[in-house]
Amino acid sequence: MKYAVTSDEMKRYDRNTSEVFGVSTEILMERASLCVADEIEKHISSKNADRKYTALVFAGVGNNGGDGVCTARLLKQRGIRVKLVVVGDMTKCSDLCLKQLKIAANYGINADTFSNIRDNKSPAEWDIIVDALFGIGISRNITGSYAEVIDYINDCKKDRGDDLFVVSVDIPSGINADDGRICSLCVKADETVTFNCVKLGHILYPGCEYTGKLVVGDAGITKESFCGNTPEYFFYDEKVTALLPERKKYSNKGTNGKILIIAGSKEISGACALSAGACLKAGAGMVKVFTAFENAEVIKTVIPEALIDTYEDYEPVSEKLEDAMNWSTAAVVGPGIGMTGRGAEILKVVLSRYDKNLVVDADGLNLIAADKELRRLASDFGRNGKKLILTPHLAEFARLFGRDIKECKRNILFYPKELAKELHCTVICKDARSVVSDSNEKKIYINISGNDGMATAGSGDVLSGVLGALVGTGLSSFECACIGAYLHGAAGDLAAARHGKLSMVASDIVDELENILN
Repeated sequence: MKYAVTSDEMKRYDRNTSEVFGVSTEILMERASLCVADEIEKHISSKNADRKYTALVFAGVGNNGGDGVCTARLLKQRGIRVKLVVVGDMTKCSDLCLKQLKIAANYGINADTFSNIRDNKSPAEWDIIVDALFGIGISRNITGSYAEVIDYINDCKKDRGDDLFVVSVDIPSGINADDGRICSLCVKADETVTFNCVKLGHILYPGCEYTGKLVVGDAGITKESFCGNTPEYFFYDEKVTALLPERKKYSNKGTNGKILIIAGSKEISGACALSAGACLKAGAGMVKVFTAFENAEVIKTVIPEALIDTYEDYEPVSEKLEDAMNWSTAAVVGPGIGMTGRGAEILKVVLSRYDKNLVVDADGLNLIAADKELRRLASDFGRNGKKLILTPHLAEFARLFGRDIKECKRNILFYPKELAKELHCTVICKDARSVVSDSNEKKIYINISGNDGMATAGSGDVLSGVLGALVGTGLSSFECACIGAYLHGAAGDLAAARHGKLSMVASDIVDELENILN
């Protein structure tokens, strides 16, 4: 687990390091700049070129600019030719930046003007450009000389390609550190060196597309600087199988989870097949599919390991469904059940009579959004202490939350928590960066695994199956949702690597689960 912090959180931890623990801001800046200089030196070493390199450093007038000025001095001390340009109103220069400028001058580094660089120097002169214009505090649109400098940096990169290394200090200038938004324009970095904590803007779209390789350097701000106020957001960036409960060596198929997949209709068979297949691949001991009679042969053929209970179109389902629910230890409901009266009937039976842990997906979510009684039953289900996980994509979330999609996307870090509290559940709001919130958890999870190739029919059904397997374990619903979202995305990444993003299909994600879990 790793934290992703807001700009306010990072500023507070920075301040705590100085005010509570007595580490001076000058020391923190020196250490941060050393991290940047070290990364630049690594880049130069990787080129194996026996020549002198030239760096152009753009520094703003705030503390991020101070990092840039300090980096310029360190690069010169390591034998790299340096040109320093300070951009902005010098009357607003921070004390730390002014101090660094004086130190740099003592080492023979004097700031040039951007106009002189632009008009009299060729982009071919620069091997390295250091972007230290803005740090994590920028939220306004960038205009004037700052915009001109950012355009210049990006134009140089377009002209030079791999011959120019663009490194941003803390975050590429122009990215909002709190939400990844672009403040009208931003630097597109090859590498970003940030300090001690990843910022939200590094991992959220569209900002993460401009960050390049992200390096987290140690500037001396440790977890002690949280002073009990740990960051609100976190993510996983590696295999999470160590977080899964260890299977007992004396377990059997019945003790490893008996998961009921309530899915499909006479018109739709693929949803239940994908969900059931994923559930088995994710570790469920037994899976039973409750579906329309028309799907029986498909399930028998595609997933011979699954049990099947079916219903005819003309018969009531409550008795058969209750028997299936009594058999299970956890259930998934919704994929492909349809928006007709039969789908609503099935969901009503589940929400009103099921007494175990439940995942609701797809049509189940749309039915809850459209029917006040089903919404009340869903809220009561979670309120009664059972695990309830809802898995809406943005459009489904917007229906559940009663806002338009664009507004929900803008507020994806906040709205899922509100819905989770209302319905007493865990919510996975699925997007390019899915967000997991829980009514009983202060923390919010951001999923960074996965890729755009997963934007394909059936991908969500696969996730519901993975979650079904996990809710059958001893994990909390929040843990199930976070781990399940990561595993699903990681399997999708393997599928994309094997088949390509354009050609991969949902069943490819199912196939890759075994490679993620083992």
